[in-house]
Amino acid sequence: MTLQQLHYLVEVSKCQSITVAAQRLYIAQPSLSKAIKELEKEFHITILERTRHGVSFTVEGMEFLDYAHRILEQVNGLQNYFNPETKSNKLSLTVSAQHYMFSIDALTTFVKQLNKKHNYTIVFNECRTSQVIQDVLLGQSQLGILFLSRGTNKFMKRLFAQKGIEFTPLRQFPPYVYLGHNHPLRDKKELTIEDLQDYPYIKYFQGSDSYQYAEEISVHGIQDNRLLVVSDRSTILRLLACTDAYTIGCGCLLPDITEDRILSIPLAGPFDLINIGWIRLKNTNMTPEMLQYVDMLEDSLDTLSHPQYGIK
Repeated sequence: MTLQQLHYLVEVSKCQSITVAAQRLYIAQPSLSKAIKELEKEFHITILERTRHGVSFTVEGMEFLDYAHRILEQVNGLQNYFNPETKSNKLSLTVSAQHYMFSIDALTTFVKQLNKKHNYTIVFNECRTSQVIQDVLLGQSQLGILFLSRGTNKFMKRLFAQKGIEFTPLRQFPPYVYLGHNHPLRDKKELTIEDLQDYPYIKYFQGSDSYQYAEEISVHGIQDNRLLVVSDRSTILRLLACTDAYTIGCGCLLPDITEDRILSIPLAGPFDLINIGWIRLKNTNMTPEMLQYVDMLEDSLDTLSHPQYGIK
């Protein structure tokens, strides 16, 4: 196996065609096909299924592709880190996260504390749970931020073990109801499932992902006959502020974003806890920037958990 072969394989995955990939790589198609077949022979697996419409990856091929991405990302990081032209004071932080306000708050604090003389690249990707895991797995993000619940804990931890991912918990929260400041239930000290029955429920878009990847904690009894499905934070905040809809979360609000238009009210009942934490690839070193950002996540959770900012 060579790095060149892995690079070839990744290019085929992007093009979904050996012919197009060979053109982009400026090599002959038979040479590319031979390189892939040599990988299949070396590892005793079938990576690609070839049809008249092109190629597709087998299940084993997709797993092999995951490893290829990880290896190439690590090599690229190694080259960038020790390259004299890029090493000098180059700061980098890449994070993928579910739609949490505290993670944005921590990022804001991190950016404010950067030395103006630093050369830096910071990438922050808010996305679905499965994409958070995929980004970390492929080395596209150093850190991922998500939650586990009792209902998803077994599934997620088994997945992390299979993928070589480590989960570190930050805080646990009971579920809170987010709703607008003009909502009929705004004056309630706590809410029950029965209180919410007549109002629309908002969830984040999951695509084809299973329920174990859901961003919202599963609360038994919530009706979904009036369901709003959105893909971004701004839409959900607008709906909460301007309609009688609600959603479920950890209760941490960021005043600069919600501007007192959104309230968080405890959900009464013996419900599951939201166990928020961060993930990274096992056996990878924590850079100073990663450590600093994790510290700021903890500080943000402590601050935004104060009654003044949301959790009452």
